[in-house]
Parts: sequence; structure tokens; C-alpha cells
Amino acid sequence: MQRIGMPVPQAGRTDIGETSGRVGASAGAFPGGARVPATLMAGVIMLCVAIMAGTLWAALDRPWLGVEFVVRPDGSVVIGRLSDDGPARDMPLGAVVKRIFAPGTSLSSTVTAFDLIPEPDFMPSYAELDRFMMRQGGLARILEAPRVGLELGDGTIFMADPVSRPLTSLPGAFWIQFITGIGSLLIAGWVFAIRPRDGPPRLFIFSGIAMIASAHAAALYSTRELALPEALFQFLSLCNFAGALGFGGAAVALFMIYPKTLASPRVVLLVPLFGLAALAVERLRLIEVQNVARYLPMAVDMVAIVFVVAAQWYATRRDAADRAVLRWLGLTITVGAGCFILAIATPLLLGAQPAISQGYAFGFFLLIYVGLAFGLRRYRLFAIGEWSFRVLFFAGASLALLVLDAGMIYLLHLGPEPALGFSLLVVCFLYLPLRDWIWRHTVGRPRMAEPELFRAVVGVAFDPRPGERAARWRALLRNLFDPLELEASPVPVRRAWIDMDGTTMLVPATADAPPYVLRYPMRGRELFSPSDLALARQLAVLMDHADDSRHAHDRGVLEERRRISRDLHDDVGARLLSGLHRRDPDEMRKILREAIADVRAIAGALAGDRLSVTTVVADLRYETADRLEAAGVALDWPLDIGEDLDQVMLDYRAHRHFVSALREVVSNVIRHAKATCVSARLVVDGGWLRATVSDDGIGMGEGAGLGNGLRNIEERIGQIGGRVDFPATERGFAVSLAIPLRAAVPS
Repeated sequence: MQRIGMPVPQAGRTDIGETSGRVGASAGAFPGGARVPATLMAGVIMLCVAIMAGTLWAALDRPWLGVEFVVRPDGSVVIGRLSDDGPARDMPLGAVVKRIFAPGTSLSSTVTAFDLIPEPDFMPSYAELDRFMMRQGGLARILEAPRVGLELGDGTIFMADPVSRPLTSLPGAFWIQFITGIGSLLIAGWVFAIRPRDGPPRLFIFSGIAMIASAHAAALYSTRELALPEALFQFLSLCNFAGALGFGGAAVALFMIYPKTLASPRVVLLVPLFGLAALAVERLRLIEVQNVARYLPMAVDMVAIVFVVAAQWYATRRDAADRAVLRWLGLTITVGAGCFILAIATPLLLGAQPAISQGYAFGFFLLIYVGLAFGLRRYRLFAIGEWSFRVLFFAGASLALLVLDAGMIYLLHLGPEPALGFSLLVVCFLYLPLRDWIWRHTVGRPRMAEPELFRAVVGVAFDPRPGERAARWRALLRNLFDPLELEASPVPVRRAWIDMDGTTMLVPATADAPPYVLRYPMRGRELFSPSDLALARQLAVLMDHADDSRHAHDRGVLEERRRISRDLHDDVGARLLSGLHRRDPDEMRKILREAIADVRAIAGALAGDRLSVTTVVADLRYETADRLEAAGVALDWPLDIGEDLDQVMLDYRAHRHFVSALREVVSNVIRHAKATCVSARLVVDGGWLRATVSDDGIGMGEGAGLGNGLRNIEERIGQIGGRVDFPATERGFAVSLAIPLRAAVPS
């Protein structure tokens, strides 16, 4: 089976958004002649509408009497049925029609069973065909007269004034052929709109064009009331024959290249040459029997279809996927076309009359295209995915809107004032709501507003679950561009880019999602434009920034957890362990109180609580005084720190390091200084909180280095951007700490 691959970025590739300013935001054509599926499908719809309008105009723009002429077994022509609103509605049913004429002219003709033959292809010879066409021309000229006379078998003459044929008078056979042609072209055009560059879809749409030409031509002449002008009849007969040859040839050529390529292009070219030769043989009347000249080439096409299907069956014997495609495609075409050949062509070639009307036999061809539509979904015929059904729905909805509009225009002309009032009610309460519903469900929704887009990107980036982030990123791309296809790219994508025909855009990996390939935006109604490319790149940059912010936040959270864990281990754990080995109950209670205070501070940090500078200093002064008193050391620490800082808050990190550093200073005094008094001063100076602690102890010996305690103090204060100094003193030892208040936030 032919697979349609994804365009792979090449080295040195130039992005369309960077090189070309010629591309429109939603143009139907890009450099290279690309067309979006909806644009091509819209062209197919317009072609269908034009053909429908032309066919209906040709069918209704004929003189009409409102009489159904029926052939009895004895060969006589009688009036079988009369239309209630027809010009000849007063004629007696079942009366034999002997002659038709135009009063006041020489135009007159008998009416025979020969004139009512539905198909000119049924003629055994060209002489009979010429006589049939000549009689059709004569009857048509009579019907075009302002007044027509009908002479019955008993000599009674009825006069009638022909009128244009009403839509309601068209029989069921007409509508079967009409719908067969439209349905065939619509489905074939759908396949072509999805894969316009591939050979099989091109052959398929050619078959649809050939089918609509054959079916609609037959619908016009086979359901005529009595006669058509000779030139028109001959033209329609030719279209019917040429369309049948075109369909058969397209089917043969299709199986020669799909799902496996069995023949070279030169060999495939022999198929249309055969069709042209068959057409020339029929036009030049090189075969004496007319129906043989027409139906023998169709039978040859059918045999050729069976032959190439058999060849494909052999070629796909080792490919299960292609064999499944062939099974469905070959079955639908072989059965559909075969039933038509068996029902119509075979009896004629054997000298018998078909048992079924050719008009109803055209329904076999409609089954072919409907069957192929189901096969497209189940077996991915022509490499078309399920997303393509959205294009078909768009086409069907668009066609439904046109039909609704035309129907309402037709209904508004049904009658006088009461009909107008009724029509307005139908328009207001049925038609307009239905039309609006179809429009809203087939037209692309507006692009996302910038605030909504920003919230969506932030929501994607900060979702804590990687799988959910990837799913939300995919949903955002689908919501923004609404592509027919969105799948993971098999190749890396460093930067968003659009291929030169605008049908495909690739976006890089982000938000824990792989790089994606997007095809046909806005449900296939547009091409990717430079604005789409710019949006995709902006999204990628924004997502990268958001990802970096989330990673930084995660790193900060992790660092905070590690710091709290370290505080629990180093401070609380050490205090509790020390308290277990103290025998003095008062000493044990003191250590436990300190441990509880540490736990309370850590819990406050986890809850996001902040402490004012005044509270931190007050708690620290009380704790220090208690510790020094237990050690027999006096404390000189004034309460006034020079400024009211009740409204200035310290976060956990700042106040924790500051308090721990001062605790370590006091511990060193108690353990090593042999001091009798400790002085502490805290001041706020230029955005810094400065604390100086000095003692009257033995101080540090000459050349002595910093111990572990002092190094820990430097490390803690340094982590919050502070400084540690050791100012000279006449006696004892002094430590000066300074931390910035820039991390402090006013409440």
C-alpha cells in the first residue's frame, strides 16, 4: 500500500515564515501550488452544485403535459397516469393515444411504443438509432408549440397548453441516477481533496466525474415525458457512453497501480487509449450492431478489472495490510460494476432485454462509492485516516446549507399570501435555527484570547504531573490550531517550522511532550500561515521560560526541604540527644524548651509564617539571658535596637540562620571564654541588621585560628548574604554579624 509520509526537515532548510512574505494568513494557495483539503472540497461542492443546477434546469425546462405514457403488451400507447395540476388532466385514463400534433401547423406524428424506449443504447442497429432520434426530434418540435393536440383511439381530440415541468413530476429513476452521480463525485472529490498529489485519488476523482456525466445524462433522457430534441438527445447519449468508458478505464488503471504498482506509466496509458479507441469505433460506426459497439467495451473493462484484481491478489500475498485494502476495494468495484454489467450489458449482448431499468441499475454504482467510504475508515484506503471524515462532514454540511437555501427559495414561491406567512414561520422557527446550528458546528471557532492563552500556558507549565503536562500541551495545540492530524514527530524538532506548501507545521518538544506534527489547521479549511508559525514559536519560548521557572521553584522547594531537614537534625536532634544525657531535671527542661522553640520555628517556616525583627530579637534576648544566667555569666543587652521594626518581617531562612549564628556565639562564650559578662548590641543601619557580641573572657591566643564553631557561623551568615567580622578588643573576644534586610518584607 502506498503510504503518505511526513516531511522530514533537511539540513539547511529555510522556514517559510522567515523567507517569504507572499503567504497570506489563510490563503488557499502557497508557493508550490498547495491547496488545503477544505478549499479543494469547496471546489468539488461548487462543481456538484453547478451540475445539480444544470441537470435540474435541463430536466425542468422542457414542455410538459402531465401525462404518463404507458406501453401495453399489444404495443399500443395509453394514458397510464395524469398529474392533477397538469395541462392534460381532463383526459381519460387508459385511453389509447393515436396521434399528437400542433394545431395550425403541419407538425403531426403518431405515438408508438418505439418512441418510449428509455435507452438509445438498446437499438440493435444504427439505422434504428437514426430513426429513433429523428422521431424524437419531430415529437420534441410538436411539444414546443404553444398548444398541443392529442388524438385518442376513438377519434376524440384533447387540446392542452404545455408548461414547464415541475420538480415534483420527476420520477424515482431520475432521482436515483441524480443522487448516484452527485454522491459519486462528492465521495471521489473528498478522497482527492485529502490526497491531491497521489495517483490513485486522481484516478478516483476522474471516475467520479465520469460517473456523474454518465448518470445525469441518462437521468435526463431516460425519464423524459415523451421526447427530447434530437441534438440534445444525441449529446446526452454520448455523455452517457463516454462516462461509462471513463469509469471503467479509471477502475482498470486504479488497480494497475494500487495497492501495488503492477505496471509502468506507459502501460497504464494504454487504458485511456483503449477508451478513446472504443469511443471512435462507436462514433464512426465501425461495428454494425449499435448496442454491441457500446456495451462490448464496457464488458472488456469489466474483464480487465477482474484480471488486474487477480494480479493484485497475487502481488499482495505477503502484505496483510495491502491484501485487506484490495479485498474491500476489489469487492466493492467488482460487485457494483459487475452487477450493472450482468443486469444491463449481458442481456443486450445476448440479444435479450434487461430485466431491470437502467435508471435503477445505476444504484449499483452508488453502492461502490458508499462502500469505498466505509472502507476508507476501516482499511485506510489511499492512506486516508479517520480525521478525513471531518472534511467530508464539512462538505456535507456546506452542501446541506446550499440545498436548504435553494429549498427555501423554492418553497417561498409555492403560493399567494397564506403560503408566504407559512414560509416565514418555517424560516423563523425551523430553517434559521437549523442553518445556524450547521454553521456553528462546521465553521472554525475563533482563536483563543491572549489572557486565556497565557493562563493555559501557565496551567500546562506548572501542572505537577509530567503526563498531565504533556496531555494539556497536546490539547492546547489542538485548541489553537484545530488540525486534522496531530501526531508525534519521528524526528527531532529544534524549532517550529512550516513546510513550503503550508500544509504541515512541526513544533519542538516541550512540557514533557514529544515534538508534534500538525497537518491542515482549522479542520482543513486553511493552511499554516506565518502568524501561526510566530504563535507556535512564541508558545515554545513561553513554555521554556515557564519550565525554567517551574524547575527553579522545584529546586527552591527542594533546597528548603533540605535546609529544614538539616535544622531538624543539627539543632533539634542535637538538643534532644543532649537532653537525654543530662541528669539535672532543670537542665533537661531547659534543653527541651529550646528544642520545642526550634520545632515551633520550623513548623512556622513550613506554614509560610514570618516573624517581625522585634519578635526575633526579643525571643533571642530572653533565650540568651536564660542560658548565660545558668552558666553564671551576666548579660548586658539593652532592649532598644534604635528603630521600631515591628512591621518589618523576616522569612524563616533569614531569621533561622541569624538566630543559630548568635546561639553559636553564646555557646562559644559559655564553653571557652571563661567570661563573667557578655555585652550584646543590635542596631539597624542602612538596610542591615547588625549584631555585636563581646565578652570579658580570656580571648583567643596569639596566632590561633578559627574553630569549627566560628566557621559554622561564617557559613550560616554567608548563606543569607551577610558578613561576619571579628573586631579588635582590649579584653576578651568580639564577633560582629550583619545580615541584609532586603529579604525582609513589610507586612
